[in-house]
Amino acid sequence: MSSSFGGRVVSGIQNGATLEMKKGKANVPPQMRGQYKRQQEMAQMQQQMIEASKPGADGLPVFNLFVRTKKQNIWYPCGSFKGDERSAALAKSYADGGMLAGISKKQLDGGIAGSLYSDLAKLKETVCRAYPQLRKARDEFEFGYKLAFDGLPEDKAKEIVPVEPKEQKGPLDGIRNIFAKR
Repeated sequence: MSSSFGGRVVSGIQNGATLEMKKGKANVPPQMRGQYKRQQEMAQMQQQMIEASKPGADGLPVFNLFVRTKKQNIWYPCGSFKGDERSAALAKSYADGGMLAGISKKQLDGGIAGSLYSDLAKLKETVCRAYPQLRKARDEFEFGYKLAFDGLPEDKAKEIVPVEPKEQKGPLDGIRNIFAKR
């Protein structure tokens, strides 16, 4: 027997019941189909998150965000975003470890702090939905990021850098940020 999807339908009779197996369809009992569908969606979302946390072929850096509370020392992943050409140049300078690596690092930190500040309320809501155990400590969140960039040394790639969400005001504040002591 052949079907329209190009596979074969195999049927058999065993103890008076008809058994049909189809190519491409999951053989899941009716009462578990909702759960099976949710598991498939979660696996797909997990795969997308893994792909989004790695730098692509375009060479732009990816900033993987993490959150923790002041009491707990456990970092929870809470998203990622891709940088632009400017952040790619700063990440390259930081990765090379030259004379301007420290300044590049501070500018990267400042850019991420500004991005976090602009969407802070929405980000906190998303984190609380994803991690209900953090809901009580909503006002005590600490954020950090890992830089994913081709050419970044292994020790720098594994490090989660804490960053405080701050409003970026103007170019003079950017210059002040470069020379600020931490």
